[in-house]
Amino acid sequence: MESTLRLDPAAAPPLRPQLAITLFAILAAVLAGPFRTHDLALPSRLVFWLVLIGWNSVKWWLWYGWTGARIGSRRGAVLVAVSGALLLNATLPLEIDLMYRAIGQPKAMPWAGLYLSALVIAAGIAVLVALLSPVRPGAGTGVVAPSGPGLLAAKAGLPDLRGLLAVTAEDHYLRLHLADGSRPLVLFRFGDALAELAALDGCQVHRGAWIADGAVAEARRQGRRWMLCLADGTTLPVSESHLAAVRVRGWLPTRR
Repeated sequence: MESTLRLDPAAAPPLRPQLAITLFAILAAVLAGPFRTHDLALPSRLVFWLVLIGWNSVKWWLWYGWTGARIGSRRGAVLVAVSGALLLNATLPLEIDLMYRAIGQPKAMPWAGLYLSALVIAAGIAVLVALLSPVRPGAGTGVVAPSGPGLLAAKAGLPDLRGLLAVTAEDHYLRLHLADGSRPLVLFRFGDALAELAALDGCQVHRGAWIADGAVAEARRQGRRWMLCLADGTTLPVSESHLAAVRVRGWLPTRR
Protein backbone atom coordinates (compact mmCIF):
# COMPACT_ATOMS: atom_id res chain seq x y z
CA MET A 1 0.00 0.00 0.00
CA GLU A 2 1.37 3.43 -0.96
CA SER A 3 1.99 5.71 1.99
CA THR A 4 -0.26 8.76 2.25
CA LEU A 5 2.72 10.70 3.62
CA ARG A 6 4.81 10.24 0.49
CA LEU A 7 6.48 13.50 -0.51
CA ASP A 8 5.67 14.50 -4.09
CA PRO A 9 8.02 17.32 -5.19
CA ALA A 10 5.85 17.89 -8.26
CA ALA A 11 2.94 18.83 -5.98
CA ALA A 12 5.03 21.38 -4.05
CA PRO A 13 5.29 25.03 -5.15
CA PRO A 14 7.86 25.76 -7.91
CA LEU A 15 11.21 26.52 -6.29
CA ARG A 16 12.08 29.73 -8.11
CA PRO A 17 8.86 31.64 -7.29
CA GLN A 18 8.97 30.37 -3.70
CA LEU A 19 12.59 31.48 -3.33
CA ALA A 20 11.70 34.94 -4.66
CA ILE A 21 8.76 35.23 -2.23
CA THR A 22 10.96 34.04 0.65
CA LEU A 23 13.64 36.64 -0.07
CA PHE A 24 11.00 39.37 -0.33
CA ALA A 25 9.49 38.30 3.01
CA ILE A 26 12.94 38.34 4.65
CA LEU A 27 13.62 41.85 3.35
CA ALA A 28 10.19 43.09 4.51
CA ALA A 29 10.68 41.59 7.99
CA VAL A 30 14.18 43.05 8.34
CA LEU A 31 12.86 46.50 7.46
CA ALA A 32 9.64 46.32 9.52
CA GLY A 33 11.09 44.51 12.56
CA PRO A 34 7.99 42.63 13.77
CA PHE A 35 7.93 40.68 17.08
CA ARG A 36 10.11 43.39 18.66
CA THR A 37 13.04 42.65 16.36
CA HIS A 38 13.26 46.37 15.53
CA ASP A 39 15.31 46.62 18.75
CA LEU A 40 18.01 44.39 17.27
CA ALA A 41 21.06 45.63 15.40
CA LEU A 42 20.73 45.24 11.64
CA PRO A 43 23.13 42.24 11.32
CA SER A 44 21.35 40.38 14.14
CA ARG A 45 17.95 41.23 12.65
CA LEU A 46 19.06 39.96 9.25
CA VAL A 47 20.28 36.64 10.69
CA PHE A 48 17.11 36.32 12.79
CA TRP A 49 14.72 36.63 9.84
CA LEU A 50 16.92 34.83 7.34
CA VAL A 51 16.88 31.69 9.50
CA LEU A 52 13.28 31.98 10.73
CA ILE A 53 11.59 32.75 7.40
CA GLY A 54 13.90 30.42 5.49
CA TRP A 55 13.03 27.54 7.81
CA ASN A 56 9.30 28.26 7.63
CA SER A 57 9.47 28.47 3.85
CA VAL A 58 10.94 24.96 3.85
CA LYS A 59 8.11 23.78 6.13
CA TRP A 60 5.45 25.14 3.76
CA TRP A 61 7.19 23.60 0.76
CA LEU A 62 7.21 20.20 2.47
CA TRP A 63 3.58 20.66 3.56
CA TYR A 64 2.39 21.16 0.01
CA GLY A 65 4.68 18.37 -1.17
CA TRP A 66 2.78 16.03 1.16
CA THR A 67 -0.72 17.42 0.65
CA GLY A 68 -0.75 19.16 -2.73
CA ALA A 69 -1.37 16.02 -4.79
CA ARG A 70 -4.64 15.48 -2.91
CA ILE A 71 -6.04 18.94 -3.65
CA GLY A 72 -8.83 18.46 -6.17
CA SER A 73 -11.05 21.49 -5.57
CA ARG A 74 -10.97 25.11 -4.47
CA ARG A 75 -12.46 24.08 -1.14
CA GLY A 76 -9.72 21.48 -0.69
CA ALA A 77 -7.04 24.08 -1.46
CA VAL A 78 -8.44 26.43 1.20
CA LEU A 79 -8.68 23.56 3.72
CA VAL A 80 -5.03 22.62 3.12
CA ALA A 81 -4.01 26.28 3.50
CA VAL A 82 -5.88 26.74 6.79
CA SER A 83 -4.76 23.42 8.27
CA GLY A 84 -1.18 24.21 7.26
CA ALA A 85 -1.35 27.57 9.02
CA LEU A 86 -2.73 25.93 12.18
CA LEU A 87 -0.11 23.17 12.28
CA LEU A 88 3.02 24.87 10.96
CA ASN A 89 2.65 27.94 13.17
CA ALA A 90 2.28 25.82 16.32
CA THR A 91 6.06 25.72 16.70
CA LEU A 92 6.65 29.36 15.71
CA PRO A 93 6.68 30.80 19.27
CA LEU A 94 9.35 28.27 20.22
CA GLU A 95 11.31 29.08 17.05
CA ILE A 96 11.19 32.81 17.83
CA ASP A 97 12.33 32.17 21.41
CA LEU A 98 15.20 29.98 20.18
CA MET A 99 16.28 32.58 17.62
CA TYR A 100 16.45 35.30 20.28
CA ARG A 101 18.57 32.98 22.41
CA ALA A 102 20.77 32.05 19.44
CA ILE A 103 21.73 35.68 18.82
CA GLY A 104 22.41 36.17 22.54
CA GLN A 105 19.41 38.37 23.37
CA PRO A 106 16.74 36.18 25.03
CA LYS A 107 13.37 37.84 25.51
CA ALA A 108 10.27 36.81 27.42
CA MET A 109 7.39 36.97 24.96
CA PRO A 110 3.77 35.73 25.24
CA TRP A 111 3.59 32.51 23.24
CA ALA A 112 -0.19 32.64 22.83
CA GLY A 113 -0.02 36.14 21.39
CA LEU A 114 2.80 35.18 19.04
CA TYR A 115 0.89 32.15 17.79
CA LEU A 116 -2.36 34.03 17.19
CA SER A 117 -0.61 36.89 15.38
CA ALA A 118 1.36 34.52 13.16
CA LEU A 119 -1.74 32.38 12.56
CA VAL A 120 -3.82 35.31 11.31
CA ILE A 121 -1.05 36.48 8.95
CA ALA A 122 -0.12 33.03 7.64
CA ALA A 123 -3.71 31.85 7.22
CA GLY A 124 -4.69 35.04 5.42
CA ILE A 125 -1.81 34.80 2.95
CA ALA A 126 -2.22 31.04 2.42
CA VAL A 127 -5.98 31.30 1.81
CA LEU A 128 -5.48 34.21 -0.60
CA VAL A 129 -2.91 32.19 -2.57
CA ALA A 130 -5.25 29.16 -2.56
CA LEU A 131 -8.13 31.25 -3.94
CA LEU A 132 -6.02 32.87 -6.66
CA SER A 133 -4.05 29.80 -7.76
CA PRO A 134 -5.40 27.36 -10.38
CA VAL A 135 -6.48 24.04 -8.90
CA ARG A 136 -5.21 20.90 -10.58
CA PRO A 137 -7.11 17.61 -10.37
CA GLY A 138 -5.93 15.70 -7.30
CA ALA A 139 -5.28 12.01 -6.89
CA GLY A 140 -8.43 9.96 -6.62
CA THR A 141 -10.77 12.74 -7.73
CA GLY A 142 -11.86 10.91 -10.83
CA VAL A 143 -11.06 13.88 -13.05
CA VAL A 144 -9.86 12.92 -16.49
CA ALA A 145 -7.99 14.91 -19.07
CA PRO A 146 -10.40 17.04 -21.11
CA SER A 147 -11.04 16.41 -24.76
CA GLY A 148 -10.10 19.08 -27.28
CA PRO A 149 -6.90 21.11 -27.17
CA GLY A 150 -6.21 20.30 -23.51
CA LEU A 151 -4.51 22.43 -20.88
CA LEU A 152 -0.97 21.42 -21.89
CA ALA A 153 -1.49 22.50 -25.49
CA ALA A 154 -3.22 25.69 -24.39
CA LYS A 155 -0.34 26.64 -22.08
CA ALA A 156 2.11 26.08 -24.92
CA GLY A 157 0.00 28.22 -27.25
CA LEU A 158 -0.81 25.25 -29.51
CA PRO A 159 -4.18 24.31 -31.05
CA ASP A 160 -3.51 20.66 -30.18
CA LEU A 161 -0.67 18.22 -29.50
CA ARG A 162 -0.31 16.92 -33.03
CA GLY A 163 3.32 17.21 -34.08
CA LEU A 164 4.50 16.49 -30.55
CA LEU A 165 7.66 14.38 -30.52
CA ALA A 166 8.45 14.29 -26.82
CA VAL A 167 7.91 15.92 -23.45
CA THR A 168 10.77 16.28 -20.97
CA ALA A 169 10.66 17.62 -17.42
CA GLU A 170 12.93 20.50 -16.39
CA ASP A 171 12.45 21.26 -12.70
CA HIS A 172 8.74 22.24 -12.45
CA TYR A 173 8.58 23.05 -16.16
CA LEU A 174 8.05 20.89 -19.23
CA ARG A 175 9.93 21.14 -22.52
CA LEU A 176 7.77 20.23 -25.51
CA HIS A 177 9.72 18.90 -28.50
CA LEU A 178 7.72 19.60 -31.66
CA ALA A 179 8.09 18.31 -35.20
CA ASP A 180 8.62 21.85 -36.54
CA GLY A 181 11.78 22.14 -34.44
CA SER A 182 10.38 24.46 -31.78
CA ARG A 183 10.76 23.59 -28.10
CA PRO A 184 8.38 25.67 -25.96
CA LEU A 185 8.84 25.61 -22.20
CA VAL A 186 5.67 25.62 -20.09
CA LEU A 187 4.97 25.63 -16.35
CA PHE A 188 3.20 22.28 -15.95
CA ARG A 189 3.45 19.18 -13.79
CA PHE A 190 4.74 16.07 -15.52
CA GLY A 191 2.17 13.87 -13.79
CA ASP A 192 -0.66 16.05 -15.11
CA ALA A 193 0.87 15.99 -18.59
CA LEU A 194 0.89 12.18 -18.57
CA ALA A 195 -2.88 12.22 -17.99
CA GLU A 196 -3.35 14.26 -21.18
CA LEU A 197 -0.71 12.33 -23.13
CA ALA A 198 -2.54 9.08 -22.38
CA ALA A 199 -4.86 9.94 -25.27
CA LEU A 200 -1.88 9.94 -27.68
CA ASP A 201 0.23 7.08 -29.00
CA GLY A 202 3.44 7.15 -27.04
CA CYS A 203 5.28 5.94 -23.98
CA GLN A 204 6.96 7.22 -20.85
CA VAL A 205 10.65 6.28 -21.05
CA HIS A 206 11.85 7.48 -17.66
CA ARG A 207 10.50 9.47 -14.74
CA GLY A 208 10.79 12.77 -16.58
CA ALA A 209 10.31 11.99 -20.26
CA TRP A 210 7.58 10.84 -22.66
CA ILE A 211 8.08 10.05 -26.36
CA ALA A 212 5.47 9.85 -29.12
CA ASP A 213 5.21 6.96 -31.56
CA GLY A 214 7.10 7.73 -34.74
CA ALA A 215 9.47 10.14 -32.99
CA VAL A 216 12.29 7.63 -32.42
CA ALA A 217 14.84 7.70 -35.23
CA GLU A 218 17.39 5.37 -33.65
CA ALA A 219 18.09 3.34 -30.51
CA ARG A 220 21.65 2.74 -29.37
CA ARG A 221 23.50 1.41 -26.37
CA GLN A 222 25.46 3.63 -24.01
CA GLY A 223 27.07 1.31 -21.54
CA ARG A 224 24.27 -0.75 -20.01
CA ARG A 225 21.58 1.80 -20.85
CA TRP A 226 19.53 2.24 -23.99
CA MET A 227 19.39 5.72 -25.51
CA LEU A 228 16.62 6.82 -27.88
CA CYS A 229 17.54 9.35 -30.56
CA LEU A 230 14.60 11.45 -31.75
CA ALA A 231 13.99 12.99 -35.13
CA ASP A 232 14.92 16.46 -33.80
CA GLY A 233 18.31 15.25 -32.53
CA THR A 234 17.30 14.92 -28.88
CA THR A 235 18.70 11.87 -27.09
CA LEU A 236 16.82 10.46 -24.10
CA PRO A 237 17.74 7.55 -21.81
CA VAL A 238 15.44 4.62 -21.08
CA SER A 239 15.14 3.72 -17.41
CA GLU A 240 15.03 0.09 -16.33
CA SER A 241 11.48 0.44 -15.02
CA HIS A 242 10.18 1.51 -18.45
CA LEU A 243 12.34 -0.79 -20.57
CA ALA A 244 9.62 -3.41 -21.09
CA ALA A 245 7.08 -0.82 -22.29
CA VAL A 246 9.65 0.63 -24.69
CA ARG A 247 10.33 -2.85 -26.11
CA VAL A 248 6.61 -3.40 -26.66
CA ARG A 249 6.57 -0.21 -28.73
CA GLY A 250 9.21 -1.72 -31.00
CA TRP A 251 11.65 1.10 -30.44
CA LEU A 252 14.53 -1.23 -29.53
CA PRO A 253 16.26 -3.76 -31.78
CA THR A 254 14.83 -7.26 -31.60
CA ARG A 255 16.82 -9.62 -29.40
CA ARG A 256 18.65 -12.42 -31.16
